[in-house]
Amino acid sequence: MATIRKRKNKWQVVVRRKGFPLVAKTLIKYSDAKKFANEIENKINKGIFQDFSEAHNLILADILKRYRDEVCPKRKWGHYEVLRINKLLRNKICKYSIARVTPHMIAKLRDELSPNYSASTVNKYLTIISVVYNLARTEWDINCINPVSKIKRMSEPEFSDERLSPETEMILLKHAAHSKAYWLKAMIIVALESGMRRGELMKLKRSDCDLEKRIATLKDTKNGTTRKIGLSIKAITELKRLTPSIDGRFFPTSIDQFKSCWRKLKKQSGLKTRFHLLRHEWASRMFENGWDISAVATQGGWRQWNILRRYTKLSPEYLASKFRTN
Repeated sequence: MATIRKRKNKWQVVVRRKGFPLVAKTLIKYSDAKKFANEIENKINKGIFQDFSEAHNLILADILKRYRDEVCPKRKWGHYEVLRINKLLRNKICKYSIARVTPHMIAKLRDELSPNYSASTVNKYLTIISVVYNLARTEWDINCINPVSKIKRMSEPEFSDERLSPETEMILLKHAAHSKAYWLKAMIIVALESGMRRGELMKLKRSDCDLEKRIATLKDTKNGTTRKIGLSIKAITELKRLTPSIDGRFFPTSIDQFKSCWRKLKKQSGLKTRFHLLRHEWASRMFENGWDISAVATQGGWRQWNILRRYTKLSPEYLASKFRTN
């Protein structure tokens, strides 16, 4: 039942109904108060009433901070989200209640960020806001509407179709053989033979490998899982040549040390090749060698075909060879 009463030249509406939360709102005109009361009662009668009172009482900064403090510490790459959230908190959009943040405001935020950040980075900021809204609704029991779902994300550039040519591979290996990092050449070969990520190679230990069965166990990978992969005979040969470090790793280096080694390698070789290109090249070569999607995805640790598709650059010569010749 709705109650309308005058308070200090304004009209306060209070709607009480058993089994529903109390709804209260103050309006200037009596006609608006009457209209609001009727709308709420009609929605309750039709079973479509949604209580947005908590969404009006919380600002965007509140749920971003809660996500940062409660969820990010449990996520493998949560520290990157923390950095983005802290930057978002400085934006004026975070001062609005989560019920008042509109798609137009999100689009304006997107356009404000775009001159200073790449399209993919801007989309990551939008994704954080979207994730927080969805989490607030599904797990924190806060009735709200996700404004990010109604706007267009920025178009990200197409991935390069660059391949690692045999000539470039030879140059890399030639200069890597003379590097002070004795393991660098072997690391390049194993990467090309296994499709492992840089971080997976750096953490690979002798105890993680069964060199007789040619199987390696990769622990705590990028997506937070452990997976077992196969190793080629060439990869096994390179690993056997290496003497594991005190902690058992084949490639005992840190990210900063590796980056320094790779910069020197590029300078000496005159190439601009990224180490991650080796993983792209492995995927492309495996498809050209007849591996199916399931095998490539399992070995490389990809969960979605659309992501694996970005890594795959089949050569036109290979595609031409797939056609039957007369």
